[in-house]
Amino acid sequence: MLFPGLLALFPLQPVVAAAGETAFFQDDTLVIRKGKIDIEHGVLTPGADTIIIQIDSASLFDIPTLGPQEPLPTTLGELLAEADAKRKDYDFSAALAAYQAALGKADGEQALARAGKGIMMARNGMTLSESCRIPAVVAKQKFSLKDFYLFYPLEGGSWRTAPNALDPAPDSLVHATYFPRETVSTFFSMADADGFRNLYWTEASGKEWTAPRLLDEHLLSQGNEIYPMLSPDGWTLYFASDGLYGMGGYDLYYSVRADDGSWGEPVNMGFPFSSPGDDFLLMDTPDGKYTLFASNRECSADSVYLYVLEQNRSPLVRPVTDPAGLRALCSLSPTADPTRIDAASAISEEIPDNDNTRLYQEKSAEVSRLRDSVYNRERALDALRRQLATLTLPEEKDALAARIASDEEALAPFRTALSKATAEVQDIEMAFLRSGVDSRVRRTADSEVVGARSGYVFAKKAPGGKLSIRLAPAPVDSTEVFRIAPVGRFAQENTLPGGIVYQIRLFSSPSHATVEDLQGLQPVYERLTSSLQFTYAAGLFRTYSSALSRLAAVRRLGFPEATIIAFIGGRPVDTATAREAETYAALRETEARP
Repeated sequence: MLFPGLLALFPLQPVVAAAGETAFFQDDTLVIRKGKIDIEHGVLTPGADTIIIQIDSASLFDIPTLGPQEPLPTTLGELLAEADAKRKDYDFSAALAAYQAALGKADGEQALARAGKGIMMARNGMTLSESCRIPAVVAKQKFSLKDFYLFYPLEGGSWRTAPNALDPAPDSLVHATYFPRETVSTFFSMADADGFRNLYWTEASGKEWTAPRLLDEHLLSQGNEIYPMLSPDGWTLYFASDGLYGMGGYDLYYSVRADDGSWGEPVNMGFPFSSPGDDFLLMDTPDGKYTLFASNRECSADSVYLYVLEQNRSPLVRPVTDPAGLRALCSLSPTADPTRIDAASAISEEIPDNDNTRLYQEKSAEVSRLRDSVYNRERALDALRRQLATLTLPEEKDALAARIASDEEALAPFRTALSKATAEVQDIEMAFLRSGVDSRVRRTADSEVVGARSGYVFAKKAPGGKLSIRLAPAPVDSTEVFRIAPVGRFAQENTLPGGIVYQIRLFSSPSHATVEDLQGLQPVYERLTSSLQFTYAAGLFRTYSSALSRLAAVRRLGFPEATIIAFIGGRPVDTATAREAETYAALRETEARP
């Protein structure tokens, strides 16, 4: 009996059968002892202890042999390397299996943590792939990591190179701080005492700027947060983080500001904005046309791609779960339709008012009008075509088909005019570049324009001058009771003082925690809840900002779910209530001063 599909699975040496029993060739006989084996579409289950399958040895020469196979990873290091490679290649299910295998071989806290984090990232990738956005891609251009931010369509002089007054310690990804001229408040990223980057805010107050303040515990992770950018309407903050819910590297997030000024839970923007690479510095253009962001997902560590997408508040969302599909989606290849690109948007504000630029602006407006007209007519034609497919009476179908043909003929001149106007706009742009138009862009010594031939123009802006601002000293909470030491310590008395008090809640447990569980935190308060659970909270803080400044360090000690809790007069209240009371008390104290 000959089973070609089966023979291809087994080399001529002892192997392991499907059920884990020994299988081997003996002359022209395949012998499988005590087990079962899948044979193509069926399962043969023996009643005896041994299956004997006679092989036609002459036919072996007609069976294609398997090429050399890469050995499966077996060591912990090999498994982790394989898992990382699969995750970065968008094969999250294979990465998950490799991370889980690595977890079984982990022999120390560091290996356990790495495998555990990998499992989480792979699962996050699988979850995020269930709802991917499908954007319209306008442009894609590679730039140096050193100055890519200067090619964003922002006012010249907005970026201040680091180190500066707000960011004294730049890192491998962050080389500048966004601080436009005439601004009265700004969001920025700066390293804390432990070297991790957090998001801060400051505003002008008289001749100095307020002491930098952390934004909110929702926007604080165990890792780093970089490149905050506020939306044009001021209600959404975009930023990148490598410590929040994500799939590895820096992912892109947004948080929405509430009416009371607090920030909501950050939301991972998902594929294709986020990826297993580093994705950062997302902004929406004020004209509502484009969204831009940077990523090193397809390039070397010293460069990034800038992606320009059509701004769309209600994009198509669908699952893309296979690795090849995710790779294609996240490559963000630009559309081949030049009518969807507004070449003026990136540089129009940089060009002075004269006869040439007025012609340029008129032609750009003409392109916009023609594009809208073509789009509306095409939509109407699509509706008629759908209607035609539903008709059954021949006379009705013939009448509607004739109307569609007439409308298609009428659309042709609009398409021709649009193509002509688009080409004229691009010719004017190239003439500007050749003649050295007298504009702020061309007057800049290091001016550079990229992508004019593709329709979207990346115009390099000059960096701003030295950032000379005076920051008010950070307030000191002299009543703060908190310490991280080699050995943790429980509070001798669990009674809280009066007034407003904040603590950092660590965890709950059905049994008493030990000193080792405290990870060096002092003092830690133990409480028994009505559900007979012991809860543990660290420190005593009189201000929310004081507690917030310690939260990230506590999370990094091994309490990732740590949160800030509040009390007034020893009774628990939500933090919003405590913060309102804190603000009111500060105002009364200010008013009482002579």
